Amino acid sequence: MMLTLLCTLRAPVWGQAKPGASPDTAAWIGEVFRQRAHTRIVDLILPGSHDAGSFAITEKSKTAPGTPALYARFGSMAAGWSRTQEQDLEHQLRGGIRYLDLRIAHVDGQLVLVHGFVSCPLKGAFEGVRRFARAHPRELVLLDMQAMPGAAAHDALDRLLFGTLGPHLVNLDGEVKSWTLSRVWKAKRNLVVLSRDGSFARRRKAYRNRSDLDSVWANTQDQETLKARLDERLGRRDRDRFQCAYLTLTPTANTVLTGSLGGVRDLATFSKPLFRLPGKWIPEWLAAGLHPNVVAVDFYDRTDVVAAVVAANRRRAR
Repeated sequence: MMLTLLCTLRAPVWGQAKPGASPDTAAWIGEVFRQRAHTRIVDLILPGSHDAGSFAITEKSKTAPGTPALYARFGSMAAGWSRTQEQDLEHQLRGGIRYLDLRIAHVDGQLVLVHGFVSCPLKGAFEGVRRFARAHPRELVLLDMQAMPGAAAHDALDRLLFGTLGPHLVNLDGEVKSWTLSRVWKAKRNLVVLSRDGSFARRRKAYRNRSDLDSVWANTQDQETLKARLDERLGRRDRDRFQCAYLTLTPTANTVLTGSLGGVRDLATFSKPLFRLPGKWIPEWLAAGLHPNVVAVDFYDRTDVVAAVVAANRRRAR
């Protein structure tokens, strides 16, 4: 109850739009591809939100299951390194994001979004996704459940997920390589669910196994290494599957401790050098003949990822 109340009270902060945000970001796929409905969905370029559900984490948040002991010991300090986004899921989607990286756990009897710490209840977050899906039926969104609760909570997760989003879940036959925007639009469904747990994915036709997606995580604190590793994996991408390239740096425990002492007190400050790289790297990849699919970032609304992706899709659509 307290967690739900906290999320409700803080919602206006998370949902605050950035000044000057384009009014087209909520419906850009339908606009850009209205004359290119034959486009395969694996050929789209999509802006993604890394650890999309971390927006509600504060220094008072409870540690999530499986969190390293260091987080519990340095909670107030570590929380700033666990929060990777500042807007709730609905506002991320309205801002142009089309891939949500979700980490889900079962804590104190309820399903919650987590990233090191408990963020907020999954139910309210999914309700925001439902509102967006209803209002924008042509905007394809990937919901990637990268971390899931234990099997004992799968019935509850299935009831919440299908009960809230079921009418919007894409349930087409065949492999994702055969799915086009026209097929998705004809079905009037726009949410693709990917599950890390194969047994959960087999529960319903509308759930896909995460094996449909190649996850490219460079696991580095160095910008040059990040670029080199992303370039290499993009160069050998299987274009019949989704691929998510994380344009993010990965802090270590030492980064958190020494950075905080040196003035880099949170992930937002640590990530700032990356904020204008999507607009640089995405055109470079296209010019080199590479084919990015999802480009996921931290603090998406501080970056140029949405503008860069929309511009790249416009060029390809022409």
